Amino acid sequence: MKVRHQLRQLQIFREVVHTGSLSKAARRLELSQPAVSSAIANLEQEVGFLLFRRNNYGTELTPEARYLMEGVDKVLASVSHLDELADGLRQGRAGKLILGCMPGLSPTAMPGIMAEYLADYPDTRLSLQTFSSRKIRDWVAEGQFDVGVIERQDDLNDLDARHLSLRMHLAVPRHSPLAGLAQVEAADLDGKALVTLDEHHQSTLKLKQALRQAGADWQIAAETHLFPSAISLVNAGIGHALVDPVSAWSFLMRRDCAVAILPFVPAIDLDIAVITSRFHALSRQGQHFLPYLEAGLERWRERALSPITL
Repeated sequence: MKVRHQLRQLQIFREVVHTGSLSKAARRLELSQPAVSSAIANLEQEVGFLLFRRNNYGTELTPEARYLMEGVDKVLASVSHLDELADGLRQGRAGKLILGCMPGLSPTAMPGIMAEYLADYPDTRLSLQTFSSRKIRDWVAEGQFDVGVIERQDDLNDLDARHLSLRMHLAVPRHSPLAGLAQVEAADLDGKALVTLDEHHQSTLKLKQALRQAGADWQIAAETHLFPSAISLVNAGIGHALVDPVSAWSFLMRRDCAVAILPFVPAIDLDIAVITSRFHALSRQGQHFLPYLEAGLERWRERALSPITL
């Protein structure tokens, strides 16, 4: 209460300075003149020197008060900024939101989703951090990241997770005999050179199982950590790769693209999750961002159910 009272005194002092009159300041502030006079007298008592002198023309500012006025303007401007900041935080329009995203989707799906959000909330700040799903999972749980997009994992007990699956497609070199097919079946990959992610990655395990069930020979030509890297290896003619739809579509946009993206049978999905911490409250901005993120990923899920073309 004391702080509010002091701020009110400073506001009255500034208005008297700007209007040059106690009575004019009282009218502008919708106060009685005695109330304004009392506020000025109390402020003079607190600062320990006279603020105004009466002369033949009205009220004159003392030299000390002129210096004080410079500080008062800065204080009231800062208070105004704090009010605006608090209002922005309250409405989810201000603050910094830290997003952790798996490498495959970070440079492809996330920029468009973030742009849509910032178009509606231009005063906010977003930080996109690209790390492995394991690190993002740990840092969201610890509260270092607000929201994470990761490959689905089993140990998500301390997180709130929204699960989503993206239909994967096969990236094929354009010179491959498979490039002219409407879709590629597991049996078609018998003896064909493959580019895969790590041997324990879900896409590798699912593809290996599909080929085993089709009786197809498993031939790995190269391994890599990321889907964009896998498509680049396919583009170089090294082999065929099962890739996520977002990376596939993004690669088709490149001028040097020499791959075909084809549906694969049996259908194989990349399982992902949008995660937030159960033990660290999500900010209002985070709550506002989540629907944009989920809607953007849902559009990719629906798009991946059809053949991927430009």
